[in-house]
Amino acid sequence: MKYTNRSLRQRKGDKWEVVFTYVDPVSQTNKPVYRTVTAKTRKAAEKARDDLRFALESESDVQLSKTSVASYTADFIERKRKSGTVERSTIAGYKTESKIMTKYISDKPIEELRIADVDNLIAQMISDGYTPCTCGKIFRLLKMTLKDAMAHDLITKNPCDYTRPPRRPKQEIRALSKSERTRMLSLVRKVDLNPLSLAIELALATGMRRGELCALRWSDLNESGVIHVRRALGADSGAFYEKETKTTSSTREIPLAKPTLDVLVNYKEELSIRANELQVPFDDPYILCKTGLGTKPYNPTLLTREFTTFAKMNGFNCTFHDLRHTFATYMVTSGVDISTVASYLGHSNVAVTLNTYATVDPDAKRAALATIEQAIGYAS
Repeated sequence: MKYTNRSLRQRKGDKWEVVFTYVDPVSQTNKPVYRTVTAKTRKAAEKARDDLRFALESESDVQLSKTSVASYTADFIERKRKSGTVERSTIAGYKTESKIMTKYISDKPIEELRIADVDNLIAQMISDGYTPCTCGKIFRLLKMTLKDAMAHDLITKNPCDYTRPPRRPKQEIRALSKSERTRMLSLVRKVDLNPLSLAIELALATGMRRGELCALRWSDLNESGVIHVRRALGADSGAFYEKETKTTSSTREIPLAKPTLDVLVNYKEELSIRANELQVPFDDPYILCKTGLGTKPYNPTLLTREFTTFAKMNGFNCTFHDLRHTFATYMVTSGVDISTVASYLGHSNVAVTLNTYATVDPDAKRAALATIEQAIGYAS
């Protein structure tokens, strides 16, 4: 660690006050250090000061090099939190990943971490049953932490630059067929309006993400039937909070089809009547709410759990997020241009939309198979 000379003042007799400053590697602020040296002349005092500075730098380098991976990672995460540049939900994820990582390399001094240690970390995690996805997240956190340590001259190279996490298997996109989609909509429209049925309707009609749906307020729906996606719910330490959308492109406008708009209008009228009966204000509540009249949003975790139960009871093999895939696939196979589909989904890259959804519709695949059979002479 580098110390900088700030002042040298003679006190009484041969006593000289020396002031150094250094940059704290955790807080990134200048810290003063006060010392006293003994010398008969200023030149001798300057020599004593320089010797002292060298000793302090050598001592601090030894201390910093002994900083454990666990300790430095915790400091790194805390600095990210204080900076305000990282979402609370992301910080919560970092903390979870750090707990797993430090089970394996907690006491290892950061200066002694080698490529083999990183490889062993990943191998042990895989052996203990962690998925490639989890291993990848932990690897990226470690890589960021070590990059930060390099920037502060604690290490000279980043071991993560010379190895890779396990390849994450490509997840197969699951989209409901047209008949499954129709049956699901029929089921939710047969029951009284409730947050789950409305969430399913909106997911199939808009392709919105779970956190975006749960963060919707009635003010986000205008008189023209357009939903303005402005925020989402993020997770932090078991609780949820409002945050900005995932990306700039995720802040978007989604026009609703008339059947879905009618469902929302009817639901709002019911809630308004109920609020009048209870003599409570109906200002700007959440659209999806399990209790009361919208003062608290539908918990996204609860939404997932209740949808899973609904799907199993009714013979659907899908997750709630698959409803977003279903919406996107249906639009693509209906001939909607890719850029429009991307804007509905909030994708910043049209190529992502095309590569993800162009070939996953089961009905389209069956139709393509019939065409292929006819082309090569198998069809009668």
